[in-house]
Amino acid sequence: MREKRNNIPKTSDKIDIQVLKDHCQQLDLNKNNDLNFWLYCNIAMTTGLRSIDILEMKVADINFIKKEVSLNEKKTGKRVKAPLSPNILSHINKDNEYVIWSEKYKGNVSLMTINRRLKAIYKGSGSNVSSHSIRKSVATIVYNKSGNDIIKAMIFLNHSSPIVTKNYLNITQEEKLELYSLLL
Repeated sequence: MREKRNNIPKTSDKIDIQVLKDHCQQLDLNKNNDLNFWLYCNIAMTTGLRSIDILEMKVADINFIKKEVSLNEKKTGKRVKAPLSPNILSHINKDNEYVIWSEKYKGNVSLMTINRRLKAIYKGSGSNVSSHSIRKSVATIVYNKSGNDIIKAMIFLNHSSPIVTKNYLNITQEEKLELYSLLL
């Protein structure tokens, strides 16, 4: 359940993905914590999968020949397939159970660990940043690059309807303002 402030659900803000990409390029992938964060961020930025699906993704869910992951979403139960880049695949240890594996705890990495690192990167931005911010931001990029095609964004997010996607991306007000500008 989402945390509430003044009876308003606390939601994640969109973030500048380039800042995250730049940060990931500086990580030492020989360190387990950095590698896990790098894997999480790169999978999130290229697939738009939900945090829980990335953190619970098993190596067995990946077809290394087809270069794709196939799993059932935890939230919806729907089957989803997404491509994974050769760069991501080359950093996955096939001997581990989970794609994102903590050597220290011998299990998958917690959401709290990912959120803590993201908050540190965007500290001072004034944004409410969490792991979900990546999904929202990437979905917005897909929406914008597809020429504001809500159906393509819906398919990317694996949502059940365009209305869910419009609400999720919070684009209704933005689009309404754009329509007014057509009259000026």
